[in-house]
Amino acid sequence: MLTVQRVARAVRAALEPDGLLVSQFNGATAGQTIFHLHFHIIPRWQGVALGRHAGGAMADPQELTDLAGRITSRL
Repeated sequence: MLTVQRVARAVRAALEPDGLLVSQFNGATAGQTIFHLHFHIIPRWQGVALGRHAGGAMADPQELTDLAGRITSRL
């Protein structure tokens, strides 16, 4: 949980969201697609709808790399 908190603080500092959603899915019926313990740290902005988990195309790899760099720099 300390690592989840540390990463959540880095996401908040790097992306400046209005809030954060931290979740853990447990079992296929709950939406889990990778069957081991892991947490989702999702930045949220007012007025932006939450997308569906595993319900669409993969995000642009370059955009993900850029976001990862911004978050990593805050760890």
